[in-house]
Amino acid sequence: MNKSRIQPRIQIGFQEVMGVNLRYAKVDGEGPPLLICNGIGANLELGFNFLNAFKGRQAVLFELPGIGGSDKALFFPTMRNYSRYATGLLHALGIHGPFFVAGVSWGGTLAQQIARDNREKVLGLILMATTPGVVMVPGKPSAFLRMMTPQRYLSKEFMKRNAGAIYGGDLRDRSDLIEQLANMTRAPSTLSYFQQLTAGITFSSLLWLWRFKFPALVISGADDPIVRPINGRILAALLRNSRFELMENGGHLFMIMQADQTAEKISSFIDAVLQ
Repeated sequence: MNKSRIQPRIQIGFQEVMGVNLRYAKVDGEGPPLLICNGIGANLELGFNFLNAFKGRQAVLFELPGIGGSDKALFFPTMRNYSRYATGLLHALGIHGPFFVAGVSWGGTLAQQIARDNREKVLGLILMATTPGVVMVPGKPSAFLRMMTPQRYLSKEFMKRNAGAIYGGDLRDRSDLIEQLANMTRAPSTLSYFQQLTAGITFSSLLWLWRFKFPALVISGADDPIVRPINGRILAALLRNSRFELMENGGHLFMIMQADQTAEKISSFIDAVLQ
């Protein structure tokens, strides 16, 4: 296992899981760790704002096969198989006890699958800007079509032209933030992007979310063109023990653009669960 420190709190490393070297970011702290599942095709750097804001707690963020610096892999792409990579990484890092799991966008569906596969270990579930899966209230078609292609990761010019329409929120009229976002992104392999896309369009949690007994926090962005807030309200209604929060002025990427507020909401949720 090869580690190097990129930022004061963030440790970056590679760990072999199921024959694939996965790139991960880890921050040390107290209490049970938070496992974070990123959006489709998203590299680690997109989560650094949140990790730096999530002070005093353990967290692990990772790149799935073919994303960022992780090795590509040929496998049948289902959420259950991706769930095995995620929990396999925790075990490889020596984390065998209870944990919280969070997911944003596509990663929110993965977080739901991880929670289903590990109900005896999951202390709480945090879902951000996400849905119950393929059966959802659709967002704006123009934003959804732009998001379906990996072009936003492959071309900085495409990202700069389309970020506001895709993500909403602060990115609608802040060219400086769009520039920062474009510089943070790292292109996934095309195969790996479509593997994740395939897993997403074959997933639905509508029939089993009600079985979860652990607490859940659902957060939606008020100005999210891709995942309308009604999807968050549906998730909160399906989950037995949940609360819904709306991020005012938040777009699809509020975890990045409003990292401090997001970290504060999640920290308060974790504190309440552990009391």
